[in-house]
Amino acid sequence: MPKRAIRGPERSRLAEALKAARERTGLSGNRFAQQIGWLQSRVSKLETGDQFPSEEDVRAWGAAAGAPPEVLQDLLSQLERARAEYATWTAHFRAAGGPAGKQSEIGRRYASAARVAKFQPVMIPSQVQTAEYARELLHSPSGPLAFGASGEEIDAMVAARMERQQLLYEPGRKIEVVILEAALRVRLVSPAAQAGQLDRLIALDGLPALDLGVIPASVLVPVFPLSGFVLFDDQLVVIETITGEQQLSDPAEIARYAEWFDLLHKSAVRGRDAAQLIRSAMSALQDPPGS
Repeated sequence: MPKRAIRGPERSRLAEALKAARERTGLSGNRFAQQIGWLQSRVSKLETGDQFPSEEDVRAWGAAAGAPPEVLQDLLSQLERARAEYATWTAHFRAAGGPAGKQSEIGRRYASAARVAKFQPVMIPSQVQTAEYARELLHSPSGPLAFGASGEEIDAMVAARMERQQLLYEPGRKIEVVILEAALRVRLVSPAAQAGQLDRLIALDGLPALDLGVIPASVLVPVFPLSGFVLFDDQLVVIETITGEQQLSDPAEIARYAEWFDLLHKSAVRGRDAAQLIRSAMSALQDPPGS
């Protein structure tokens, strides 16, 4: 499966700014690459956003383009913005396309990635949610309604999540999901929705594309579980907060998150051991809260 670049608006702006700086020299991409001492393909990938530049790359580009100090500083500032994009859900939902447009963007990320690796500490990830679990979760007080989404738009968001789950059945996909045992037990939805969700997790076991791991409560968690995150190949890390979303494109940051995910992945149990934890959580649903 071919990889395509996964990029946010700041990364796209950086690519466009680099291309504009090169075009002002009047040099073709090939001649410009020769001037820097690079392959032409590297120049092309940086101008399309298929490759993320380092600070040294940007400085070399600026020198080859004869960029004045203020232009070089603009390029470096754009690089910093692209390294860690952050946008609030309100901003996402106000943008063209609204919540539906955001769901389309998320769908493109998943479709573009051969490997998706996701960690969630206290909720079931969207890749394996039931429609009922997703609907109740999105209707929570801190959900999309708080940021301007309508009930109809939430229904569309649920439908988009269910559609994305078709990737679980596609040959060549690798979707790794790691959750804490707490995600099986924290009651973010009704007992009925939680029970259906836990049953769904057991039913998904064995899908070739899905690697579902649960870190037992008895195991030392190797990474601070401050928030969930998702890796898309080696291109992007997305971190969701209650109020927005951060996108990390810097290769060094991506490498750190990849290392942390590997530690979490190694700490998780799968198959029968995971099913035992899930069934235990299902049994606990029969107990009234506080019992």
